[in-house]
Amino acid sequence: MIFPKVSIIILNWNQLAFLQQCLKSIIENTNYANFEIIILDNGSREKGTVDYLNSLPFKIILNPKNLGYARGNNLAAKKAEGDLLVFLNNDIIAEKNWLTPMVKLMLERVDCGIVGSKLLYPDRTIQHVGVAFDWRGNRRHIYKKYPADISPALEVRECEAVTGACLMIRRELFEQVGGFDERYKNGSEDIDLCLKVRAQGYCILFCPQSVLIHFEKTSLKNKGNFYQKWSSKLNNWHFRKKWGKKLDQFRLIGMYEGLRPIHNYNQARLDLLPLVPQEAKVILDIGCGRGLMGKALKERNNSITVWGIEIDSEAAQEAQKNLDYCLVADLEKLVENGLNLPQFDCIIFADILEHLCDPWSVLKRFATYLHSSGRIVCSLPNIRHYKVIKDILRDRWQYREEGILDETHLRFFSLASIKRIFALGGYEIDLIKRKKKASNFMKWLNFFFFKLLDDFLTQQYLIVAHKKNEPKIKY
Repeated sequence: MIFPKVSIIILNWNQLAFLQQCLKSIIENTNYANFEIIILDNGSREKGTVDYLNSLPFKIILNPKNLGYARGNNLAAKKAEGDLLVFLNNDIIAEKNWLTPMVKLMLERVDCGIVGSKLLYPDRTIQHVGVAFDWRGNRRHIYKKYPADISPALEVRECEAVTGACLMIRRELFEQVGGFDERYKNGSEDIDLCLKVRAQGYCILFCPQSVLIHFEKTSLKNKGNFYQKWSSKLNNWHFRKKWGKKLDQFRLIGMYEGLRPIHNYNQARLDLLPLVPQEAKVILDIGCGRGLMGKALKERNNSITVWGIEIDSEAAQEAQKNLDYCLVADLEKLVENGLNLPQFDCIIFADILEHLCDPWSVLKRFATYLHSSGRIVCSLPNIRHYKVIKDILRDRWQYREEGILDETHLRFFSLASIKRIFALGGYEIDLIKRKKKASNFMKWLNFFFFKLLDDFLTQQYLIVAHKKNEPKIKY
């Protein structure tokens, strides 16, 4: 295989220490021999920057003023001699052998237009393994803050887009699509480029073997919050005007994969903790995630035994460290095949029933594993929340990566259907607690109408129930 010349283009604006760190890592950790470095300085005013740049054996372009990301990179690309261009932020630390895997992937896949790297935060959690569009069309980094060794971060995969913090593209293709769109102001240029390339029939690939540390937005931070907010609004306006009506054609199968925030697995659901009876000694947490709810329960009373059931194997591995027992299983298949479980004093369904095909049967079945004086603690989203109703009226019923219209939700509940599912399951409800989420205007309106809108402002119901014919408890 003949390895083509690669032009590594680095835009710099002040932040001399980051640039020095970046260049040092490239020199020390690049095994690929055929490359050049081009540095375009966007009018840095930091003392010592120009002298440092003039001392380097690379191509240096000194601009008297800041041209921005798009214009600066386009200008630098015209000076490149390589067949492949790599656009690299100056706040990057390249790890060993970061460049060769990108080149190999580009050459092996003739249908590949752009290759992106794995970018990690300094704490080595994931910052970037690809970009996807959420239900609104916003650009989101998938698996953000997840552990770097999760399986999707270890495989070559097609992406809807990748970030320009480290992006490789064929120079010929870059010129063909017109380079970066210079109407953007330091944001969205990279995503726009990816869509232009995909519109030509090429795919965007993530390369897991190319690993870099990215400190993220170090230059933008120096421009202040006002500039960041202003430029973000301007960029979003340009992006939606250009791609808004076409965006759905660029979505890949499993469009929300990786958009679910890691806190969905890392939250302890402390709002449910006071609802778990203090006297409960044996507890089952269904959908336990990483076991943080069980950990909090054991911190409250270290003499209890906590079981968990979790479908996600990676989350379950962490849960096993926090719980006494953890079953890795699909809940409904587990129920269908039969369960060998003890009697529990409390069973927790934290945002679980809405994910099931037949939550009525599951709830009824688990009554047999609940001690006669035991309690079910459950949380369920409210489909009558006013924002859902508003979206329906505007024809915006869109499944999302989280929330009431989470794409993994199979069932939807209002207060009436919540009462009914517990009645059919053989339970009586002790407590119904509302978790409200609303704008200040809606809160004021509800106050004006003597709280008659409570159900519409409730995003989630918290339920405590016991088996029928057993005594109630007061909360």
